Amino acid sequence: MKRLKFFFFALIITASIILNGCWDKVEIEDRAFVMAIGIDLFPESNKYVVTFQFPNAAQIAKGTSSGGGGSDKASFSVSIVADTIFSASRHLSTRLNKALYLGHTQAIILGEDVVENKEKFQEVLDSLDRSYELSRKLHLIVTPGKAQDIMLKDYTIEPNIGAYIQDVFKQSRRTSLFPNLDYNKIIKSIHDTDGNSIIPKIISGKDELRISGSAIIKNYKLAGWLDNEENMGYMWLTGNVKGGDVTFEMPGDGEDIKVPFDIFNVVTSKRVEEHNGKIKYIVKIVTEGDITEYTFEKHGQMMNTKILNIMEKKTEDKIKMMIKKAADKFQKDAKVDMLGIGDYLEKYHPNVWDKYKDNWNEVFQDVEIKAEVSAHIRRIGLFR
Repeated sequence: MKRLKFFFFALIITASIILNGCWDKVEIEDRAFVMAIGIDLFPESNKYVVTFQFPNAAQIAKGTSSGGGGSDKASFSVSIVADTIFSASRHLSTRLNKALYLGHTQAIILGEDVVENKEKFQEVLDSLDRSYELSRKLHLIVTPGKAQDIMLKDYTIEPNIGAYIQDVFKQSRRTSLFPNLDYNKIIKSIHDTDGNSIIPKIISGKDELRISGSAIIKNYKLAGWLDNEENMGYMWLTGNVKGGDVTFEMPGDGEDIKVPFDIFNVVTSKRVEEHNGKIKYIVKIVTEGDITEYTFEKHGQMMNTKILNIMEKKTEDKIKMMIKKAADKFQKDAKVDMLGIGDYLEKYHPNVWDKYKDNWNEVFQDVEIKAEVSAHIRRIGLFR
């Protein structure tokens, strides 16, 4: 009898849970799904300007039905001034008829003024790190200007800025002009190195976005920028080049001809030598590629082995030049080891690392970085 009573009691409790549903459930039509967030500092104050972008649900529904009404805009962007990032999302609810949901956010753009201010940058990172809704796979990027300026523009290619940025990152291996780092990798680097990281850079054109180059973060603060060549040099040094092209010049009739070497394979290895207290870090790069363009009148030269050897040598020299530019940026300007040399020593040469780990920041600036590059042209796109 007792077992029967217990069974009916359990059945009643289960039924009440199923029938009532979740007490705090928010219907999907009552949510505003934030796809991108821009964060700036409000001038002459300790406040933030936070811009949220979310899709126009009415317009999406309109596209799948014969109904009309509502705005024709594909997305909305709304800015709010607040003391904290968290309070910005809460205060925005007083201006919207929907609850903000951050679980689908694809990109967060930080204005230059945020990463220039160590205290504010740390506050932003802390707020993002505590959010249980934000995905760790979203893209964190920095702009050398105002994030709000990017967020409030209408882009003809893709009005959804979060989707736009995500799609550009999918093409990163085709250019190697910016590192394909998500929020999780950036935060891990910052935690592991006490405030150092590389963050991709975004800039806005008239009606399009462009992601190229990177911001160098040192001790939770902006320490400099990498341009396209410096960024590709950084990626050569860290073994992250998967594709893209290296353009060099060949003599022409009256002016030089620009020739692209289209990369399709890269093998990278590293080694360290130590002599008389001096560390030499050698990166060996073997790359294969195709010549995809050449002036029509010069096509016949492509069958000449001597000309191909010259092209391979020019490709190698161009790669070495990019590597030197990147090494100088980190050793002479930013003075921070984001090339992974210290990590490499610690893992594979612990005896050497033990000698220099206590003053590695100073030692790193004097490390001799040498690139051994071997380029091979496999196809020229022509036949006899």
